[in-house]
Amino acid sequence: MISIVIAAYNEGGIINSSVTKVLSYMRENFTEDWELIVVDDGSSDNTGATLDRLAGEYKELRISHHVHNCGQGKALRTGFGLCRGDKVVTLDADLSYGPEYITILLGALKENKSDIALASPYTRGGTVRNVPLYRLLLSKWGNFYLARMSHYPISTSTSVVRAYRKETLDSLFLTADGMELQLEILMKSAMMKYKVCEVPANLAWDMDKLIEADISRVSKMRILKTVGLYLKMGWLFRPAYLFIVASVFMLAPGLYMAAFLFYRVVTGVISNLSQGIFTAVSLGLSQSFATHTYSFVISAGLLILGLQLFVFGMLVMQSQYYFEELYKMGQQILFTQRRSARGADDKQASSYQA
Repeated sequence: MISIVIAAYNEGGIINSSVTKVLSYMRENFTEDWELIVVDDGSSDNTGATLDRLAGEYKELRISHHVHNCGQGKALRTGFGLCRGDKVVTLDADLSYGPEYITILLGALKENKSDIALASPYTRGGTVRNVPLYRLLLSKWGNFYLARMSHYPISTSTSVVRAYRKETLDSLFLTADGMELQLEILMKSAMMKYKVCEVPANLAWDMDKLIEADISRVSKMRILKTVGLYLKMGWLFRPAYLFIVASVFMLAPGLYMAAFLFYRVVTGVISNLSQGIFTAVSLGLSQSFATHTYSFVISAGLLILGLQLFVFGMLVMQSQYYFEELYKMGQQILFTQRRSARGADDKQASSYQA
């Protein structure tokens, strides 16, 4: 069975069209069992009423309502909990990528023997249309940064349009309520050594979304919040990375200055060897320190601070390793318990039928 999940919030103007497009596409292209789950994330417009009306017309459509707005991540997690299929596909409410990516992503799961498949407009073969320049640059920069920080060589880490194996989702303990859910999934999938692939996608915004996202209408705090989210999630991917990089930037000039000072001291020692080795060393050090006092102080400071940051980064890497091991162990236990409980439920249901 295939489960499609859509999170919707105040999408009254487009939700009817989006849902009917997905339903029509699935009916025309799939013979196996499938279901469409739409989670109304506490919408204040007519989104919920429209979905309830459609659910009365289509037996494959299942609706869940949040009492208030909880965030895209929470809505998707609610949808994941309702899925009955062994494959799960998530789509945008505005169908920015189109329902045909259901087939494309499910095919990528099978062909690449992957656990997760992502739609990527930034990989080779992907295209972007009608996206404001500032949003495009922000998204490209963020995904470039996340690709370098994550464990996956992918071009688009933030894409909502994905396909999952249900057992993969069941094995991940997810907590994010906002758009960071997409990154949390990748981060925890990396811990579990799951395989992720991406397929070229054509991202196209409609005119209503383009007008809504005009930079004159968007709060600068919202942009800064997005930048902060990218930075935070990159940090969570590799918490030791910043310390290691900072230590290199300090150790490199510190070692260069130390090498220069060592050369000056050795030169001074050689020029004063006629007065004895101990006197020559003392004079070489004192002369070099007198002429390059700031270099001695700065070099020593850089080396000490650089070494401290490097050691701290290694300790963080060690802690992350132990955390990942504990997480994998906990997830394996949780997954085993869920499968046992599911088997017990199936057995009980069979006894009732008998």
